[in-house]
Amino acid sequence: MFKKIGQRIRKVRLEQGIKQKDLARRIGISQGALTNFELGRRRISLEWMFKIARALEVPLGYFVSAVETPMEEDSLGPKEHRLLRAFRRISRDPRLQMELLHVLERVGLHLEKGAGRAPRAAAV
Repeated sequence: MFKKIGQRIRKVRLEQGIKQKDLARRIGISQGALTNFELGRRRISLEWMFKIARALEVPLGYFVSAVETPMEEDSLGPKEHRLLRAFRRISRDPRLQMELLHVLERVGLHLEKGAGRAPRAAAV
């Protein structure tokens, strides 16, 4: 859990071009302590997380959401990444997303029932 939070802190810091020593100075801790937070070697309190979030100008929830994610995208294979990216691209149309989910679920159920192959897609 703390490792994921630390990774998020480091990611934001680097994206903003902030040196570790500068962020540490801003929030009032040693550079070594910040290193330990970023590497997940040290538990980070809510108070320190809040100070870091404020210094980096990101919502506190950004760090907390790192541990709320049920499936890490890092554990996905290449095809799963493609599927997720495609699904996110159609996020502006929730109805289309739901239809696609239903189709994928039906294909999955069909395969689970032992049919061996996915049903052929209907012509569009």
